[in-house]
Amino acid sequence: MPTSDQPKKDLSEMNASELSMRKFLKALGVTTHKKLEATLNEAVKSGKVTSGSQITITAKIVIEEFDFNHEIEAQLTAPER
Repeated sequence: MPTSDQPKKDLSEMNASELSMRKFLKALGVTTHKKLEATLNEAVKSGKVTSGSQITITAKIVIEEFDFNHEIEAQLTAPER
């Protein structure tokens, strides 16, 4: 993984492990963003939450065979109606 003072690797310079990780993280980010956006918009539309309210979100990644658990929590702001 490059540090802040090293240039980013070109895709052609990445090994299979780096490429698979990049592909997973991109799919995770894109699909999660779309689902979160749709869910939050529906929650505001239905009146479940009000525009601008704070919603706690938790994301968890698990690799059972390595007993790996990583969890992050953040606050999202509900979108405008």
